[in-house]
Amino acid sequence: MLLLPRAARPNAVTVDEPAWPADRSRPAPRTLLVATAGGHLDELKLLVHALDIDVRDAVWVTSRNAQTEALLADDVVEWVPPVGSGRRLRAASRLPMAMRVHRRIRPDRVITTGALFSTPHLMAASLAGTPTWFIDSATRVAAPSSTGKFVSRFTRAKLHVQGDGWGDPRWTPVPGVFDSFEVRPAPSTPPRITRAVVALGTEVWPFTRAVDRILELLPDAEITWQTGVTDYVHEGEQLQRWLPPAGLREAMHDADVVIAHAGVGTVLAALGEGKVPVVLPRLEAQREHVDDHQVEVAAMLDRRSLVVSVDPDALTYDDLVRAAGLQAQPR
Repeated sequence: MLLLPRAARPNAVTVDEPAWPADRSRPAPRTLLVATAGGHLDELKLLVHALDIDVRDAVWVTSRNAQTEALLADDVVEWVPPVGSGRRLRAASRLPMAMRVHRRIRPDRVITTGALFSTPHLMAASLAGTPTWFIDSATRVAAPSSTGKFVSRFTRAKLHVQGDGWGDPRWTPVPGVFDSFEVRPAPSTPPRITRAVVALGTEVWPFTRAVDRILELLPDAEITWQTGVTDYVHEGEQLQRWLPPAGLREAMHDADVVIAHAGVGTVLAALGEGKVPVVLPRLEAQREHVDDHQVEVAAMLDRRSLVVSVDPDALTYDDLVRAAGLQAQPR
């Protein structure tokens, strides 16, 4: 697990009572950690450590798949059905289930990195008067997410933004999950790309044009695929849709270059393996996502030199070589 630098940990971050104890000899509060599968869960895993939150008596709430089972293998988990982006009625219908979970576990606090999946649990916590932290995703660099806007209006959660925030005093900044990485030139650049990893995340929208372009640029490379819901047959064979997290990270470590959608979890995995990924933002206009927040986060990460961001249709072989010549490492 990669941690944010200790010097960057938020001594200035304050919460009203009940405070989160720093004294590890005291009993830890019963904590409910709520995150949708994918990048939000990866973020929460990192933030729990980065913010030095004592979660010895924690219960995770997420949906079950191969990735979440592997990531939370050593944790106590309450498995609940997924919701999916934009499925507001489905999220609302999950409130009774969330209330039953909260009554049974009786948490002393709730911490979440959001997405629509978390809203029934945020409402259940508000109805029960349970202290709650909502930490908006690192993908939100200009304004709160739609879930963040909902939380600020209809719940009692304390509002937190990763990084500098957007100037709204209601949102308290905390260090972001990307603050622990820096980039420098790699010791050597491969003369050509022979091994690549393509990871398109767990989104529910296909990303066919990304696969089309990569196959065009790397016809002879050895490619490890994780296409997710992108159902793609190439030369008579189905491209690999899912890999276990450990297998994906091992492939990233050994690859010349990592190519990914602009999802937080995938980018964090690549950076953790020392790779500066080429990120291909999904577009709402192409029906690849519910909005264009991946364009914003990709541009932010590109400005910080943590990724090479390019639209799939404009991707070139030189972009892949440029990323292969960079190395990420913890600060």
